[in-house]
Amino acid sequence: MKIAVIGPGAVGCLLGLSFAQAGEDVHLVDYRPERVALLRQQGIRLQTPGGVSRLLPVPCWLPADVGPCGLVIMAVKAHQTAAAAQALPLLLAPRGLALSLQNGLGNLEEMARVVGPERLLAGITYLGVTRQAEGQILYAGQGEVIIGALPGSTVSAPKIAELVALFLRAGFKCRPSAEIETLIWDKLLINAGINPLTALLRVPNGALPELPEAWSLAVAAATEVRAVARARGLDLNRDPEARLLQVCQATARNRSSMLQDVMAGRPTEIDSLNGQVAARGQALGVPTPVNALLTRLLRALDASVQERVS
Repeated sequence: MKIAVIGPGAVGCLLGLSFAQAGEDVHLVDYRPERVALLRQQGIRLQTPGGVSRLLPVPCWLPADVGPCGLVIMAVKAHQTAAAAQALPLLLAPRGLALSLQNGLGNLEEMARVVGPERLLAGITYLGVTRQAEGQILYAGQGEVIIGALPGSTVSAPKIAELVALFLRAGFKCRPSAEIETLIWDKLLINAGINPLTALLRVPNGALPELPEAWSLAVAAATEVRAVARARGLDLNRDPEARLLQVCQATARNRSSMLQDVMAGRPTEIDSLNGQVAARGQALGVPTPVNALLTRLLRALDASVQERVS
């Protein structure tokens, strides 16, 4: 199967490298010609905390140069999805499938506006991977990749099983799920609670439970996510505080993706996380004051990047 991975960030580079190592016909896709040239020349370097370093060539192309693919994986940041989705008609073969492996909500809706929902799949990842520089990633720990079909998708269970087998061959822990929407909201609960507070305070995940004022806000944000999910008819029954504590303890040294973005001066994914919770809560009549406040604070932080003092 010919595979296109859109976005040479942390997850995109890991996917490209892993599929290439497994002998798959994979193409890393980017919109910037200068970065395409750089990645073609240097390849992708993967490092582990133990000091192991590997460098592999991974084909990198502009969207117009790839050709039709059986699988297109969207791995860009959420705020880039609308622009990246414009490449889907060029990349998707007539019976090709598109899979979003992104944080938050709204990504599949952007993709569906371009190619419809029928061939789309949702996925979530728990991969401890950090982008260190262009084409250089630190892979700290392997988590699951979970794939499933949301309402509107007509992708069959056997076809999803083929994709799961593809990820397994590339060395990932992967499984299908008929409850992918609930799992997406469970991850959203975690991200909405942890990411904005760690980004604002510039602390690793493990520090958050030790800061009572911040921790109460994180738990309140996660509790609002559960309330909105339940209003949508999703069975999100885990205790939000216990869920956040479990993740903070398991990833104590990790810097959240939002903290990494803030430290690098990049736009955050706040609108696809807490912003989506606030918007969907408002539509359903569910109060989400903490998520609304965190959204405004992170938007202000994003807007102030040029004005910050060191």
